[in-house]
Amino acid sequence: MNQPVTYVGLDLGTFKTSVASSNGKRFVIPSVVGWPKDRVARALLGRDLVFGEEALKHQSALNVIRPFHRGALKYVDGADVGIRPEDVAKHKEAALLLVQHVVSDLELPAGRPIYGIIGAPSRATVFNKQVIINAARRTLDAVMVVADPFNIANGMNQLSNSMVIDIGAGTIDICPVCGTYPKDEDQITLPVGGDLIDDELHRLIKQSEPYADLSLNQARQIKEKFGFVRDDDEPAIATLQVDGKPTQVDVSKQLNAACRSIVPGITEALLELVSKFDRDFQKLLFNNIVLGGGGSQLKGLDQQIEQALQKDGQAKVTQVHDPVFAGANGALKMAMSMPANYWQQIVAQAGNKKQSNTQRARVSLSRAA
Repeated sequence: MNQPVTYVGLDLGTFKTSVASSNGKRFVIPSVVGWPKDRVARALLGRDLVFGEEALKHQSALNVIRPFHRGALKYVDGADVGIRPEDVAKHKEAALLLVQHVVSDLELPAGRPIYGIIGAPSRATVFNKQVIINAARRTLDAVMVVADPFNIANGMNQLSNSMVIDIGAGTIDICPVCGTYPKDEDQITLPVGGDLIDDELHRLIKQSEPYADLSLNQARQIKEKFGFVRDDDEPAIATLQVDGKPTQVDVSKQLNAACRSIVPGITEALLELVSKFDRDFQKLLFNNIVLGGGGSQLKGLDQQIEQALQKDGQAKVTQVHDPVFAGANGALKMAMSMPANYWQQIVAQAGNKKQSNTQRARVSLSRAA
């Protein structure tokens, strides 16, 4: 008798990874893997591998890797984001370990096949997709890579006449969804995102407050707490160390400017994509723009994009109701709706030489214990 299948949807984000399973469990963790720097750190932490929030908490004692930093492995070449060629293998290992970790944390039934769909940037290359598949094959019995915007559209039942914008930390993906799976040439991936906002905010605050002690991580936290692009928002007051003293600083102007920095690229890419369709269909797409991803949580971003598109006609932008899990939920929904024989073909193509999922989970957990 065939074992019942467990399905998972994975959104391997540049900064956070979200996962949803057909057993009803779902969670999100930072996309971070850490190795103790020495024996003292190993004794302190009590394990050889540390993931997510715990890795961020103890990063001073760890060699920390964000495997998908600024879109690395998923979209851009590692060298483009400062990853040395000799470090690429370590990033690939971190990606594999991260997938193993999140799947093992789902506490899936022993011996049951696991089929999963993983989101990727719209214009990810064949090489990038293969890297993602290789990272998952030791944990999943069958895996497919699907464009992130399509997963979001699927999860929201927006598979007809919609334009999806997925704003992640490393990339912004823009994709028209018109009832079929989109072609590569019909999608755009911009190699910018939340990381760019963090960089710009850090630069602007340091420019206006040169004596402030501000890390890039602190800039990100300010963005996540106050981030906005509208003109009438409440002041963003951050507590910074200035000349060694805690000081309240109004960073509203810097924050607004940094958050707005992604809007021109988004609107230009939208206009480029929509221009490929006939005039009547353009109106349909302009009136059904879906904004997803972590960056969609910037207050007023939907209205700002609408305003930027007004000169080209009426536009309607809707934010997803669950930006953290929209991609994972859509991937899970697609995985569960695919015919069983399709999954069986993928299993056959991958071969049957891998360890069982139970063995792989035990290996992963023993290395982290």
